[in-house]
Amino acid sequence: MFFILQQNGIMAGTTGKISGVIIDYSTDEPLPGANIVLEGTFLGAASDLDGFYNILTIPPGTYTVKVSMIGYKTVYVEEVQVRTDLTTIINAHLETTVLEADEAVIVVAERPLIQKDMTSSLATVSAHEFELSPAQSVGEILSLQAGVTASTDGIHIRGGRTGEVAYWLDGVMVTDVYDGGMGISVDQFAVQELQVVSGTFNAEYGRAMSGIVNVITKEGSDNYDGQIRVSVGDYVSNSPIYEVLSDVNVHQNPQTGRITTSEQTENPLADLNPTYSLDFNFGGPVPLTNNKLTFFTSGRLYSREGYLYGREWYTPQGMPGDSTLVPLNPYESKLVQLKLSFRPFPTLKFNYNVLWNDSHTDKVYSHNYRYNPGGIPKGQNAGITHTFSINHILSPSTFYDFRLSYFNSDYKWHLYDDPNARPHWLVRVVDTGQIIDLDTPEGQAEFNRIKQVGLEFEYFIDPGDPDGYVHPDSSNAPASYSFLKAGNSLWRESRDIAYWIGKFDLTSQVSNVHQIKFGAELILHELSLDAYNLQAKRYEDRDEQIVPFVPDIPPISTVYHDQYTRKPREFSAYLQDKIELQNLIMNIGLRFDYFDANSNIPANPGDPNIYDPFLNENIYKNPEAPEDERVEYTPEERRSFMQKKVEAKTKLSPRLGIAYPITATGVIHFSYGHFFQIPEFQYLYDVPDFKLFSGGGRSIVGNPDLKPQQTVQYEVGFSQALFDLIGIDFTLFYRDIRDWNGVGPPIQTARTVVSYSMYENKDYSNVIGLTLKLQKRMSHNWSANLDYSYEVVEGTYSNPTDAFYALLAEEEPRLDLIPLSWDQRHILNVQINYTYKGWIASFIGKYRTGEPYTPVFAKGARIGGQALSGLVTNSARKPNIHSYDIHLKKRFQMGSMNFGLFMYVYNLFDQRGELFVYQDTGTASYTTDPSPGEMPYDPNRIGTVEHLLLRPDFYIAPRQILLGISLDF
Repeated sequence: MFFILQQNGIMAGTTGKISGVIIDYSTDEPLPGANIVLEGTFLGAASDLDGFYNILTIPPGTYTVKVSMIGYKTVYVEEVQVRTDLTTIINAHLETTVLEADEAVIVVAERPLIQKDMTSSLATVSAHEFELSPAQSVGEILSLQAGVTASTDGIHIRGGRTGEVAYWLDGVMVTDVYDGGMGISVDQFAVQELQVVSGTFNAEYGRAMSGIVNVITKEGSDNYDGQIRVSVGDYVSNSPIYEVLSDVNVHQNPQTGRITTSEQTENPLADLNPTYSLDFNFGGPVPLTNNKLTFFTSGRLYSREGYLYGREWYTPQGMPGDSTLVPLNPYESKLVQLKLSFRPFPTLKFNYNVLWNDSHTDKVYSHNYRYNPGGIPKGQNAGITHTFSINHILSPSTFYDFRLSYFNSDYKWHLYDDPNARPHWLVRVVDTGQIIDLDTPEGQAEFNRIKQVGLEFEYFIDPGDPDGYVHPDSSNAPASYSFLKAGNSLWRESRDIAYWIGKFDLTSQVSNVHQIKFGAELILHELSLDAYNLQAKRYEDRDEQIVPFVPDIPPISTVYHDQYTRKPREFSAYLQDKIELQNLIMNIGLRFDYFDANSNIPANPGDPNIYDPFLNENIYKNPEAPEDERVEYTPEERRSFMQKKVEAKTKLSPRLGIAYPITATGVIHFSYGHFFQIPEFQYLYDVPDFKLFSGGGRSIVGNPDLKPQQTVQYEVGFSQALFDLIGIDFTLFYRDIRDWNGVGPPIQTARTVVSYSMYENKDYSNVIGLTLKLQKRMSHNWSANLDYSYEVVEGTYSNPTDAFYALLAEEEPRLDLIPLSWDQRHILNVQINYTYKGWIASFIGKYRTGEPYTPVFAKGARIGGQALSGLVTNSARKPNIHSYDIHLKKRFQMGSMNFGLFMYVYNLFDQRGELFVYQDTGTASYTTDPSPGEMPYDPNRIGTVEHLLLRPDFYIAPRQILLGISLDF
């Protein structure tokens, strides 16, 4: 009676499409004029003279399709899944009936295993699949997809760097353009669908070279529904890796006099340090609007102490602490979303979506500060995005989308809120014990008298008011191989990223063969940064530090303080055509990108610094005049002639995808494309105004004149369905990456002892790999997914700054290719789901081979000529990592509500996967340099050598157990 197929159409980025043909069951002739509608919506279509129909702009979800025509039985197709950027084909055969009879045929659709016109690799995860998975975030779900590598530095897709992924929310970009990460968090239970495009994506998508992550959030419906989830849990492990010192005992051998130490430790993970999570969402029609206005709202509160702990033996000021355990990787976040949908007419829809989140951490693990945790700074990140969109159906075959979006992200990093915070210093006169308060006029006068008469005195901190920055020398270790006894971070950073996006897309099914899409986008950025390292304040009348230490914000004219506001601009346009022939489907597109960094570069690279130029003609307005008559330019005056504006960059990107069905259940696909991306903005604007150390040395400065990085990607794949239960997709791909961001050769300045380097498009990489995906649909109460990736990721340098540091080490420029630092050759993820009588059980197994690292010779292992040469960069491999997660849930029906109990267990067997290793041994468990037994006792040492070398941060997270309840209504 019907036929269903899902195919990859890559349309609007937030909606899907249903198409098909209506046939007379008896004659096999097409039926014009049949009505096809989506139950519960305003969406529908009528079949044309050839029986064809298209229903456009359908939000992702599950629908019932009703096919009706006078004189024929009505067909209801239930459980029809519509997915973003996919076309679901429903072909129905209608049987004749008596006019007065009320007969209907009800069928249940199944999602097809193979997308017959898939022209590139695409993974789609629905809200239902989110609920089944043990993964608890968008990032975790993303890391399970074939072609995606979760490395220690972030997410990589098909071997690219972390900043090569574009993140979209409801059809608009939410990428943090400063560092390339996802700029805003989304509650996983508010996600209607997650789409990961890891292959050659269509011309609609830009600002990415490796992949697209597109998140579609839920909308309100005609019925009220919602969900509340509460969970609590903790990390549970008895491994000594996570133990914290409670005391160090000192022993002396009476015969030899040798002094040794022993440790008393405490395991914080043996106690309850709860992780809390509260999620809610609720949606439905707004009263008194006749279901034309609906809403959906969601929110989340999350708090954890983490699994890394220290102890406050000391404060940053070097004073004794209270010895309490202190979490060193805590995290708290909260987010709220509201989405309004208004459809005044069946062909017109307005959406407004606002999403706000705030996250902060009081500590970021710093190993040396483990027993002085108060010296570790805190971070906070707040983000908000507003999106207003219009979807207007102009005709049954044509519609447009217009979106206006504003994104803002505010990041802060510092120890104390006040940059001038300093302890309350007092003075004690040694002979008399007199205490003098330096913060009072009387105290200052008495202190001056004490110094004049030559009495001995000492500074000390008021125990009742100790908080504040201390001198950077305080952060020196009190002994070799010791934790810190005092000191604090002096770095402060405030970063604000904002951009407006205006986006227009027009889609038209101009014929049954051609679907044309055109779009244009304008992005106006504003990036502000204020970052500096606090310095010791100096006396105004002499070049001498004030004692005791007074923190001072360095002037922006120095290399210690970066402050800027930049307003780059972007414009893009694209045109693409999806051609659907009987035995061939093609996606052809062309994209145009324009980028204006709206900034300057040095006019004379030999004298770039407008605050401290080297050449007289750049220092003085009248350099030929006698020295005492010369007049200096101001920095702003110098800017007008010492800098020149960079030119805007433009690129054309052709895209091609072909799908060729070879059997009723099999298809071969091929795709090719050019992809361009401007490097992350931090590399364009780093070190504004090109400030240098005038006394000598080398440094790196930003380059607003960087060209777009380029990837040419090829992909060929084969998909096949077996027994209507199992789908297989096998894909080979190759990426050629050129004009990758790196660091150029030294630029010699007019002062011979000073040189610098700029970021340049000079690095190169290539990636060859394959992905294998197996999907077993739900039958006999179980389903399964297998995602396997094999990749060889090689290039000149892993990070843009690697070439600079190689130069400082007097290494030759690299001409050969090496494995890059995230090159994991084999990645395997397996998920098995089982359901039975209200029970849901899910299991995930993850395996990945170790990342490369650069080995060094073990202590005592250097022999002969080997002692004179190092080992090849990234020539060794870290140990392989595997872990397992489970999810158990039991549902109870309570009238119209659904009550559930659930449990998540991550790293079920509490395995010690090694993320980092000691370079001399290739393991995180020990090193030969130093050998703890060879280190003599030092009474000034904080902790022990053995404990200092024990690195809990080198391993994956230990076992975590979460228990919770849920209520669906």
